[in-house]
Amino acid sequence: MNTLTRLPPRPAGPPRGATAKAELWLDLRHTSPEAAAPDHAGAAHTAHDVLPAAAGGPPGEHRSARGVLVAGPVLGIAGYRRLTRELLSGAPAPSGARPLAVEYSVPAVDAVVNARLDRIGGWEAKAPHDRAGIAGAHLLYDAFRRDLRSPAWGRALGRGAPVPRLLWSTRPPAGPDRGAEYAERCLLPGTAVALSPEALSAFTRHAAVTAPASADLAEARRVAGILDRFGIRLAALDGPAPRA
Repeated sequence: MNTLTRLPPRPAGPPRGATAKAELWLDLRHTSPEAAAPDHAGAAHTAHDVLPAAAGGPPGEHRSARGVLVAGPVLGIAGYRRLTRELLSGAPAPSGARPLAVEYSVPAVDAVVNARLDRIGGWEAKAPHDRAGIAGAHLLYDAFRRDLRSPAWGRALGRGAPVPRLLWSTRPPAGPDRGAEYAERCLLPGTAVALSPEALSAFTRHAAVTAPASADLAEARRVAGILDRFGIRLAALDGPAPRA
């Protein structure tokens, strides 16, 4: 599943990773207001949207610079479905007619699963470390695409409900290089990846991006199967992702 390819520095302008029909967002939520302004200006030619430093709004949701309501973050399929249940039930969607994104925090899933593996202990439990976040993202992407073809979603869309997009966030606690690697492995069509200013800079230094055209379900299911043996059901992870 590793699509990270080290190549020479790229010229200025949007990276060719955009050809995967995935968006890059600048994540300033953990950036001080003083540093956010120059970071925003410096990434304006690359980022499709921005998660502002002062998000505001009720807990668990906020808006991007372009007005997209971002809900979550969630830890996987169970959390995503819980979050969208109100929309599918026929109740008014909290975002009205505005665009909606459901955030899945890749490093948070890794952190949660790593902690459970550490409690189990032993060398076998160390092997799946740092594998759950990407695997869970690919499983969620597949489930999301299947959900959109379901009768329940058909009825919701008929009521004018917005189609949510999946937003993969890469911080905290991932550093710039790890954040860029997360992004390259989550450039799935129709989704967005939120990167810190440093990770976005690392990402755009590549001359080209080898992005997945579809979810790598074989590898994701293999990782999920390994975690199952330790009593960790990746698709069943629920609850809000921990924030730093």
